[in-house]
Amino acid sequence: MNRTEYMAALRRALSVLPEEERASALRYYEEYFDDAEPENEQKVIADLGTPETVAAQILADYREVTAVPQPDGTAASKANRRRRGINPWLLLVLVLLAIPVGIPLIGVLIGVIATLFGVLLSVVLVVLAFVVVVPLCLLAAGVILCGISFVLWGMPASAVMTLGCGLALFALGVLVSLLMIKLCTLFVPPLFRGLVALLRWPVNKWRGRTRKNGGEAK
Repeated sequence: MNRTEYMAALRRALSVLPEEERASALRYYEEYFDDAEPENEQKVIADLGTPETVAAQILADYREVTAVPQPDGTAASKANRRRRGINPWLLLVLVLLAIPVGIPLIGVLIGVIATLFGVLLSVVLVVLAFVVVVPLCLLAAGVILCGISFVLWGMPASAVMTLGCGLALFALGVLVSLLMIKLCTLFVPPLFRGLVALLRWPVNKWRGRTRKNGGEAK
């Protein structure tokens, strides 16, 4: 093999490099040959080694700063897919190992959710009792006392006092009812939206993670 054949073989071995990088490497070895005397051509070739060896070293150095296209693109893409994916058998083993741990955790999670739901329901019932029962009791007491006052007209003082108390209780019931309606309009919608957001948070979290994994898979 002479210089011309050596450089042609080296050019073919470096065909995967960009043109600028390949030209720079070839220029270096052309100057290397130029520095040696023509009679030392075979010695230079022996010192350098085969063109494939020199090309492998150049490609190895180039891979440190950038990716070099693989000659066999199909094989490389398959290898990349294997590295990105998870072995189905390994995934099955992980699922089987996670079942003994996951079942108690699911039970604890269900218990926590049931407890929170029970506390929330109790709070709602107490609020409803205060919002509905108290005004109704005041209104009913006022109506009853007003009715009793008509029975006590034989005792005008007691009748007037009973009527006054009945009207006061009825008016207080109306005021409390209006106040409760106002409070409900202010606080119930935000609480309801917060409850809905809390219940939807795990679902949204799961959907976001699913979309993220799907985007990476692409």
